[in-house]
Amino acid sequence: MSHPKRAVLNPFDLAEAKQNKLSLAVTLFTYRLNVSSTIDNSRFRSIKPGIDALPCSFSLPRHRHLRAYATVVLSGCFEESGYSGRIRATAGDVLIHAALDCHANEMVSAGVKLIRLDWMDISGVGGLYYLANVDELARTAEKDVTEAMHLLKLALREQCLPSPGQKNDWPDLLLADLARDASIKIGAWAEINGLARETVSRGFGAAYGISPSILRAELRARSAWLRITRGSECLCRIAAETGFADQAHMTRWVRRITGAPPAVWRRSVSIT
Repeated sequence: MSHPKRAVLNPFDLAEAKQNKLSLAVTLFTYRLNVSSTIDNSRFRSIKPGIDALPCSFSLPRHRHLRAYATVVLSGCFEESGYSGRIRATAGDVLIHAALDCHANEMVSAGVKLIRLDWMDISGVGGLYYLANVDELARTAEKDVTEAMHLLKLALREQCLPSPGQKNDWPDLLLADLARDASIKIGAWAEINGLARETVSRGFGAAYGISPSILRAELRARSAWLRITRGSECLCRIAAETGFADQAHMTRWVRRITGAPPAVWRRSVSIT
């Protein structure tokens, strides 16, 4: 089954903003996650902002990041499979990883060099973009990673292009549909798309390393976690509106992917 390529463009990266650098700096730091010592941060992988060269044997199984970050590929090629789909990232590609993102990485070629930068995360979604010229960004990152973050933000507004690295086979379309609507029934989706449910389960697992039903539950839990940590609305309401049977069901899944229940997150997280 062939499908047209679809650009992965998200409104939080392309929204209009003031070009004044001071205003931009204020905007970039409006949202920041501060987590108290009651949360076990060791279960999350962290990044070191700056330029990095990856070893030839580099690969990582599925892992989770608590904080949002951006990756800019300077050279080489690697593959990533996660909540933003399956990506074959090459020079010029920009990967935005939203808060609590989960993905796996595998090296495709030697000589992978990239920039990692802290990133703001307002919408809670990630994406894949392409910049025709990353030389200035690389030179800036060598001197000042905060300045490089500002520059990337402006570049995505002014010269962002669709990336050819996004895969669009049926497992990726299923993931995109689940990300839009986590209430989708896997069997019904398979029937609509002319596939057997068993084929969907096996094929999706081979592509993403996890069954579609488990990934759907993770997406629900992540959506709930975002609302839990960014507001004060009733937990039972969040559970109902994110597709869980009840608050206890939501609590089990939030604890499963983050290591702590909603109540602990709400007490432990502050936004500055």
